[in-house]
Amino acid sequence: MTPNGFPRSRLLLTLSIAVPLAVLGDALWVRADPGSPPWQGFDDWWNGLVGSPVGSPLWHAAELFNHLGGELGLVLGAVGIVLLLLVRRWRSAVYVCAALAATKLVTDAGKHLAERPRPGDITVDTGSWAFPSGHSSRIAAIVVVIAVLFVPARHWKRWWPFAIALTCAMMLARNWQHAHWLTDTVAGAATGAAVAVFMWWALAPLLDRERALREGAQLETADAGAQGIGSERLS
Repeated sequence: MTPNGFPRSRLLLTLSIAVPLAVLGDALWVRADPGSPPWQGFDDWWNGLVGSPVGSPLWHAAELFNHLGGELGLVLGAVGIVLLLLVRRWRSAVYVCAALAATKLVTDAGKHLAERPRPGDITVDTGSWAFPSGHSSRIAAIVVVIAVLFVPARHWKRWWPFAIALTCAMMLARNWQHAHWLTDTVAGAATGAAVAVFMWWALAPLLDRERALREGAQLETADAGAQGIGSERLS
């Protein structure tokens, strides 16, 4: 498994820049009336549809995603970075760190710009502003990072449905515990995915170098193996 090359499509790069800027623009829009932005009615409607009592099976399922997007996710991310370093994929490790750090930076900037309160019926402890969702942005960034570093492009058709489902599950979990409004999670997921794609483009020369080195090493190993087989036959 080697890092995938960044697609030649200019549209993807354009979206990776435009989406975070749009989210930050929405954050400024929310700041004008944090308690009742223009789409508050839609958020109220969705917030009334989802949720279950604390301690119920579905609430515990949502709590699992809460931990996955919090401390547990940070630990797993750190383990992944260490493993990349152990297998001498330091360039990939740099991309992971850059993508997650940039995602947090943009997400936190949006939170401080918007200062949107969380739903009043929240059923989990948290201590930051609502818009955009940090859990949703992190999971969206992570599924992009996995696709870039570990999933061969020929298998993306199988990966993306799972990645989208995982991201939507995180979004629903945050809504289920009333930790976020629906639009918070949509903005968070869009931010995380877009920032991870932008960092992929920004670090493409580094990742391309790693791919070239790894593919070269694989060819050398294959050639050595072929020569060994030929020698055995001649003897």
